[in-house]
Amino acid sequence: MDRLRRMEILVRAAQAGSFARAAQLLQIDPSAVSHAIAELEKQLRVKLFYRTTRQLSLTEEGQEIFHRAREILSQTAELDAIGQKPREGLRGTLRLGMTVPISRTVIMPRLPLFMRRHPALDVECLVLSQVKEMHAGGLDLMLRPGTPPESSLIARKIADIRFGVYAAPAYLEVAGEPRDPDQLTEHRCFVHKPPVVPRALDEWEFERSGERRLIKVPRSLVTDDREGMIDAVLAGGGLMRIGMFDPALITSGRLCKVLGDWQCVGGQPIYALYRKISTMPPKIAAFLEFVGECFAEFDRDEVTLTHSPTFSESVRSMRA
Repeated sequence: MDRLRRMEILVRAAQAGSFARAAQLLQIDPSAVSHAIAELEKQLRVKLFYRTTRQLSLTEEGQEIFHRAREILSQTAELDAIGQKPREGLRGTLRLGMTVPISRTVIMPRLPLFMRRHPALDVECLVLSQVKEMHAGGLDLMLRPGTPPESSLIARKIADIRFGVYAAPAYLEVAGEPRDPDQLTEHRCFVHKPPVVPRALDEWEFERSGERRLIKVPRSLVTDDREGMIDAVLAGGGLMRIGMFDPALITSGRLCKVLGDWQCVGGQPIYALYRKISTMPPKIAAFLEFVGECFAEFDRDEVTLTHSPTFSESVRSMRA
């Protein structure tokens, strides 16, 4: 294992906060992380980490080496970008982080097209959505819903998710369709609790002609499994408020949107995140362009998403 690879493992371990987590993100054996750090400490003749059963932290010397190693890795990436001319074809590995809905419904069904365009480029896709995971996992690009926190990353908005209240026809036949937001309190409501938020999203806000209503709905089901909740609603279990990622469920009639004359407040933006470097790596520029194509094709009629008009333009300007 060369010194540059050991530096990469050092940086990932420091960012991840544990050797085990770094090994998972780098897709190597945990013993390989421990061995690499030990070899680097031997080469540099310093102790890099304080290790306990509960905590991993950098020593003072480790902090300095961490910052320098991170700079070296960044400069190496820039050199790779300069040396990899587009006409020679894209090579190497593109590491991506995405949430499950974006991966399964938007990107993965179309990914073979991107791979046929760039046959010498390997792609790694991980189910990650937190900015700290992007750093720890050494990702080139992340696609995630929600306004990103302040960081040194570049964030480009791809689209806005439209929230709506949905139910299966089988449920509405038995329970009836709510005609006013206040009537939601009389229905079985399935509530999503994303793992990254502290409480279940059981307060649903609506707007119509300047009037706003905030309804605290019954929590008939609370789950952090978004896809599982959709399946339960498809089976006729109740109502849900969600930003859909599959317009076909609506256009096919398997799900019905209720309270259609009210706007459901609270949709989220979707962003592409990548590191700020002086020269845009061609593999990232190419994939961003592909992402724009995917989202445009995914929901042409904007049933579930509102596309950002500036995303494709900004990507084209980067590649000019």
